[in-house]
Amino acid sequence: MSSTTDPTPETVDRDFIRRGVELADLNAVRVALYQHTHDPAIAALPVAAQLDDAGRALLIDKAVDWLEANSGPGMPEEPEESELRTLMNLATAEEMGDLEFAARRELPAFKPFPLMTEWQGEKPEIPEGFNVAIIGSGFSGLAAGVQFGLLGIPFTVFERRPEPGGTWSVNRYPDIRVDTISITYEFAFEKEYRWSEYFGRGAEVRSYLEGVSKKFGVFENTKFEHELRTATWDDDRSVWVLELDTPNGVETHEANIVIGAHGTFANPRFPTFEGQDDFQGLILHPARWPADFDATGKRIGVIGNGSTGVQLLAPIAEDAEEVFVFQRTPQWISPREKYGAPVEPEVRWLLDNFPGYWNWWRYMAIAALFGTHGYIQPDDEWIANGGKVNAMNDQLRETLTGYIQTQVGGDEELIAKLTPDYAPFSRRPVVDNGWYKALTRDNVELVTEGIARLTPTGIETTDGRQIDIDVLITATGFEVMRYLWPSDYKGKDGQSIHEFWSEDGPRAYLSVAVPNYPNLFMLYGPNSQPLSGGTGLPIWYVIWAAYAAQCVKELLETGKTKVEVKLEAFERYNKALDIEASTLLLLQDEGAPDKNYYVNEFGRLQVNAPWYGPEFHRLCTEINWDDLELS
Repeated sequence: MSSTTDPTPETVDRDFIRRGVELADLNAVRVALYQHTHDPAIAALPVAAQLDDAGRALLIDKAVDWLEANSGPGMPEEPEESELRTLMNLATAEEMGDLEFAARRELPAFKPFPLMTEWQGEKPEIPEGFNVAIIGSGFSGLAAGVQFGLLGIPFTVFERRPEPGGTWSVNRYPDIRVDTISITYEFAFEKEYRWSEYFGRGAEVRSYLEGVSKKFGVFENTKFEHELRTATWDDDRSVWVLELDTPNGVETHEANIVIGAHGTFANPRFPTFEGQDDFQGLILHPARWPADFDATGKRIGVIGNGSTGVQLLAPIAEDAEEVFVFQRTPQWISPREKYGAPVEPEVRWLLDNFPGYWNWWRYMAIAALFGTHGYIQPDDEWIANGGKVNAMNDQLRETLTGYIQTQVGGDEELIAKLTPDYAPFSRRPVVDNGWYKALTRDNVELVTEGIARLTPTGIETTDGRQIDIDVLITATGFEVMRYLWPSDYKGKDGQSIHEFWSEDGPRAYLSVAVPNYPNLFMLYGPNSQPLSGGTGLPIWYVIWAAYAAQCVKELLETGKTKVEVKLEAFERYNKALDIEASTLLLLQDEGAPDKNYYVNEFGRLQVNAPWYGPEFHRLCTEINWDDLELS
């Protein structure tokens, strides 16, 4: 799979290769080159950020020399454990512990299907009619489909959209793209796709996901335009009975296992305002963006400055007559190197002809965030001496504040409105897509007064100002607290899972399983999204899918029909989770939990796993069978 044209052999000369190496991630170049050569001069070089001119020139020259003589397609096999650990330590210039090595050893993705589970020994006979139902074919649903396909376990994907892609199918607003570099926002088992930009645009992400679905046998097992209405557990027969809305009306299907890959960003949050029915203009949610919308000459209001609102402002402002940006809470917004830039032909050539470079570029892109847990751990001594959170976080605050100042040209009034009063990393970081610069345009105004009501011609703010607009864009996000919604799951006692969760919000064991709901596994469930560690969500989707698959393997190998988490284990895990979360920045005053969609209405951390990343990896990959009941 590839999205752009490869350079021809005639264009690849020494200068072309040199340009590629100079543009590349030099840390990845260094490790890939050492893997091939074991050159002690390469091992002696520091990480790229510490290279002096002589060291940089040495590395580039040696890489170009090797590539001139040895370039070609292929991928190295995974090194032996000791060699792999040496290479990983070389990559970051630090000795990692056993916990970290276990969590990171498959990040370079040398194996065909990293982090997935396979049969050990002879595959047991699969009972006739045995089937896994996967609800959703976004990233997580595709991960589950590939995992069960790898095991040869029959599965069916039920997708409410007419195509795969999940939230990437739904969202088509201007300049939608990933905000983590695409080399990490992809599946490790698809090693041949080459992104056209460093941060893939929405259309390309949709194309990528459809390609993965077809290439790995998921598409042919998918029923599109099938939306799950209810899933009811039949305890006597150990099956889930599914009711689905389809183009042919309501259909019933049965499944031994259900994988809930509904997604967290599946259901748009539509705000309501007094006077909304009287507003004569157009109200748009980015998840319902019309293909023929034209902003030219229009007066537009934009509510929201999260990732979506930030991405769409600049392209809208270029065409609109006037744009009013309504900001309730300032965000920490930061730049990303090469955001919006195409992947150069020379770098694409390296990916295809420098064996190991793709692997180590992936690893280094993730490694840059290995230490992020430190940002969310308050330092009591630092705070007692006048600091806000800790040295790392306060330094980041200073850097990001400086970035705001430079982007808006020192406009003190604007800087004051844009600077958050809470700490960085307490909410999801937002990537700048020219948002700050767009606010300095003559046709863009930042409005920080609240919205009192809509009028027939526009908006009235809480200070009584009337703002006439033709279009209101509500970039207000998604109903992230409503897991599995709008589907309803009824467990062993007939209780709706949403009722089970009504006390203080959705909970799960390891974000995956809930007691009294046997054979149900959630991917990207409650408290699933890691707060730190760098590992991208597509990797976690595979980890959670593999957890479910290991449980299904155990059922098939032992002749059992049901697996569920024990209530005691569920309660013990969630008690520990709440205690861990309480120590982190997100639930401290400096983290402004009342302004954070990660925190639910009960004041509990809801979206995230509070654990140190490698520890959460251990919990999800080393199954504690004593916590589960198989029968």
